[in-house]
Amino acid sequence: MSGEKRRYTRVEDTELRRLRESDSRLRSLRNDLPERLNAVQQQCQRQMQQRLAPLEQRSQRQEQAISGLRTGLQSLERETQQRLKRQRQEFQRNLQASENRQQQRLQTEVSRLEGAMKQGLSQQRNEYLSLLGQQRQEYFSLVEEQDRKFTGLILEERQAREKGQQILQRQIDSVVDNLQAEREQKQQLAQDLLADVQMICQQMDQEYQHERFAPGKLAQLQGELELVQQNIEAGVSEAAIANAQQTYLKLADLRLELEKKEQEWQLYYQAAFADLQNLLSEVDANRQVELEMGEGEDLDKFSVEVDYWTQGRFSDYEQNLQQLHQQLVEGESSLTTEQLKHLSQQILDQEPQLAELLEQAKLSILGSQMRAEIAANVVDALKDLGYSRVGDTYEGDDNRNTFVVKLKNIAGDEVVTVIRPEAEFGANSVAINTFSPTLVDEQATRQNADAIFNLLNEAGIETVGELQCEQEADSRYQDLRQVQQRATEQVQPNKSQSSPQS
Repeated sequence: MSGEKRRYTRVEDTELRRLRESDSRLRSLRNDLPERLNAVQQQCQRQMQQRLAPLEQRSQRQEQAISGLRTGLQSLERETQQRLKRQRQEFQRNLQASENRQQQRLQTEVSRLEGAMKQGLSQQRNEYLSLLGQQRQEYFSLVEEQDRKFTGLILEERQAREKGQQILQRQIDSVVDNLQAEREQKQQLAQDLLADVQMICQQMDQEYQHERFAPGKLAQLQGELELVQQNIEAGVSEAAIANAQQTYLKLADLRLELEKKEQEWQLYYQAAFADLQNLLSEVDANRQVELEMGEGEDLDKFSVEVDYWTQGRFSDYEQNLQQLHQQLVEGESSLTTEQLKHLSQQILDQEPQLAELLEQAKLSILGSQMRAEIAANVVDALKDLGYSRVGDTYEGDDNRNTFVVKLKNIAGDEVVTVIRPEAEFGANSVAINTFSPTLVDEQATRQNADAIFNLLNEAGIETVGELQCEQEADSRYQDLRQVQQRATEQVQPNKSQSSPQS
């Protein structure tokens, strides 16, 4: 005959806080955090320079193309290119100054990082994330600064264009005043002006990612140039010249807009790339951590395989980061600024999850030890009632699972206690299964259960709810060898779930 007595238990709140905070600490097994941060910074700087190199080459091609212009637009374009060149150089200097500040800040914070590493992973991550936040803010501050710079550049550019337009207008007036009878001269000027603007337009089409940063705008201006061509074919030279001038001014504005948006995009991309590389570096460094429990002579240390104790969630997390990395790398030539901002936010949303996974691994280990300690209390309680320990095991030989301990008395009665984890940390169900070759003595089984739960209460493990009684014991746990060999599914932590409340 057999029977089962089952009750839910949980650890007292004060004991839970002690276990979670003061009596257990996770530490990194690697002491190279400053070096890793520095390596990521250098990698990001190299990547940035590689992305900026084609922009410098574009600038050189634009300067070379100016000599092919036929009208007064040549001098306007040469001055514009000089202003853009100075702006790009200033952008590079500001970027370098920002990177230098980041490097100096890292060197200054090395001692604090080392001190934080000694205090445990939680403090280390706080210092680490603070540094990353300052690094990210450097890039965002540069975005704001570049916006102000371009506002000034646009004003300077328009003032210069007004002077250039006056020179061009005098050239046109000269044709009108001195060559009234020679309409061919005006026609030729309109054609030359159209050819120049078309060349500038074509160059922008080839050199700038206008559909990415200003979709549809260049196509609209190309349509305006078709109207200029129609004016020329209709012999309306004055209208052709005026329309070509207006289209050029719009092209010049569009070029400044594209330059500004490109540099803004570069900074947002750099911030997202740095955040993601730092996260991936941190994941790689924390696959295995160390758990310290106790103080002084009672200090114990455990090596923690984070992926194992999080039941594969650490690998899932890393895979998510790798997918974001793939999107970022593959999208370097296609992501719009808004898409990049969205992707950057997704990366930032991943940051706290690593700390949650590390905490989950710690709690999983503490929960496993807690089940073993409950089993030890069960053994102590039943020894006084004439039982001796037969053996114990984790189900499936997996320390994350249910813990089973078996005792037996001289009469052949077996008591198999099954300690199964619940979703809430510190909560377990404790099932006391009695197997007897004769009739089960209900009074004896209740006495066993009372002895066990009373001892657990004394040890700071509260009982929750009423004692549940079943006529039949759970025979799946009677044979410890089968329990050890059995494949099982682990309990999935869920903060919204909890064991029965008292």
